Amino acid sequence: MDWSIRPRAHLCAGTGKDFSDGQVVYTVLVAGEGGMERRDYAEEVWSREESRPTYFCFWKGKFRARPPEVEKEPPAARAEAELRRRLGQPVQTESPEARVIFLFALLLERRKILLVRERTTGPEGRVTVYEHKVTGEVILVPEPEVKLSEVDRLRSEVEALAATWGA
Repeated sequence: MDWSIRPRAHLCAGTGKDFSDGQVVYTVLVAGEGGMERRDYAEEVWSREESRPTYFCFWKGKFRARPPEVEKEPPAARAEAELRRRLGQPVQTESPEARVIFLFALLLERRKILLVRERTTGPEGRVTVYEHKVTGEVILVPEPEVKLSEVDRLRSEVEALAATWGA
C-alpha cells in the first residue's frame, strides 16, 4: 500500500472553492488507484452525507493559510538604502565610515544602480559623482586613499561597521 499522501489542498474537493483562513475542513483518506489519496472538504459539503465518499478514515481541522512569504531584501538594496542614509550625514574623508561608504558605492556601481558621471578632485580630495539610475538623484562620494598594505585592516573595518549598520 502506498502511503505517499499529498499535503492539504487549498480547494474543497466537493465544490472547487478556495478555503479561507480558519475555515473548518474535513480531511478524508480514500482508496485510489495508486493507494491512499487525500481529499479535503469544506464543513458545509461534509455535512451533506450524500456527498461523502467511501473513506478509510477522516478528521476535522481548521485550514491555516500560509503566511505571505517575506521577500528578503537583496544585499545591493540594503547597501543602497544604507548609502543614501549615510550620505545625508557629514563624514570625514579618511574616516572608516568614508571607506565603507566608498565600498558600498562601488558595489552599487558594479550592479549598475549608480552610474559614474564624473570623477573630480575638490578641496577635500578626490570625489566621484554618481547618478542613481532610476531616481536621477546625484550622489557625491569621497574617495579615500587606500593602499594595498591596508586592505586587510580595511576589510576588518568594513565588517565591523557593516555589522553595526545591519547591512
